[in-house]
Amino acid sequence: MRLPRLSAPSFTLAAAIMAATVLAPAPQVSAATLHLAGPAGATMSLNGSFIGFLPLPEPLTLPPGHYDLSCEMPGRIPHRESLDLAGNDDWRHITVRLLPYSKRTAVLSNVAMAGLGPRYLGHGTRGWAYSAVEAGGVLVALGSEINRGNAQKEYLLAMDAYNHALDARDIATLRAAADAKYQDTKNAANMRDLGLTAAIGAIIVSMIDAWLSFDGVAAGAGELPATGAQVSTAAGGPASLSGAPSFHSAVRLSF
Repeated sequence: MRLPRLSAPSFTLAAAIMAATVLAPAPQVSAATLHLAGPAGATMSLNGSFIGFLPLPEPLTLPPGHYDLSCEMPGRIPHRESLDLAGNDDWRHITVRLLPYSKRTAVLSNVAMAGLGPRYLGHGTRGWAYSAVEAGGVLVALGSEINRGNAQKEYLLAMDAYNHALDARDIATLRAAADAKYQDTKNAANMRDLGLTAAIGAIIVSMIDAWLSFDGVAAGAGELPATGAQVSTAAGGPASLSGAPSFHSAVRLSF
């Protein structure tokens, strides 16, 4: 098959089009810059994906969108915050300060409410269980105290009627009614004491839990996240992030 020959003007036009296509600037991808700083060795995560250990080798370049930042380090209170990156000219610098755990706070916070200490140390399930036991005990104690007060009033009225009774049959009936009201008063008082015991017990056990588990939390370490991550964004889709090679060493202590 014989190809058609291009004339000189046509060849020049085609060459110009090809050159313009090759030399045309690539479309710019909208991206924002995020610079993170904090204690060396802390693990950084964005939207639940591990991105590296501090200090990061360079600022992060991310598509605009909403991000949830998390920073954790053994023996320190985790830091979490949310931020919105508006556009490619947005530049953020965030310095994370991780405060060390306090044994005094872990133990004494349970006095305000059972479970605050374990939740402070990251044991959310146990902490909420202690809080539920204390709240349930307090509610039972309050309800039982109200019932005890009502039963006591009814007992006093029954005793008054008994003391003023003249007929032998009325005396026996009123005495039995007074004894029943007295037993109701006693049962309500016992239930009140049981609720208070449960609430106080939850506080004491929660304080002991926080005391015993403090050293394991303060000196232990979490699992080593997998390196290399993809951060999913609401606006720009997944953004691949890769940090510099790093070394992570830790000892887990538990009781």
